[in-house]
Amino acid sequence: MSAFHPLRTFVIVPSLATMALLIYEIWRDEADEEQFLAEVTPQGDKVRAATLPQAVLVHSFAAASDFQAFQKNYDWNGWGQWKPETDWTERYFTDAEAEAQRRYLAERNVR
Repeated sequence: MSAFHPLRTFVIVPSLATMALLIYEIWRDEADEEQFLAEVTPQGDKVRAATLPQAVLVHSFAAASDFQAFQKNYDWNGWGQWKPETDWTERYFTDAEAEAQRRYLAERNVR
C-alpha cells in the first residue's frame, strides 16, 4: 500500500470554465404581463415570436445546465430559490450544442 501523498490526491470537480455554456434570453410583453425564457435557438425564436409577438428582450445570460438557467431566471426576477421536481435530472449542455448556438447567433436576425 502506498503512502498518502497530498500532491497525488485530488478530486475532479466540474468547472464552469471548461463546461459548454448556452445563451438564454428573457423576453417580456409588458401589455400582457407575460415573459418568455428560452435558450437561443431557431425553435426558441419561432415559439417566442408566435406566442409573444410584441415581446422585447429584457435580459440574457449564459448557463451550463438547464437547472442553472432556471435558477438564473429566478435570480433575475427576484423569485428566490428555484427547485426542480424530485424526478427531474439536471442536463448539462454539450460542446456540440454550444457550437450549434454559435453558428445560429452568427446568422440570427431578430427585432
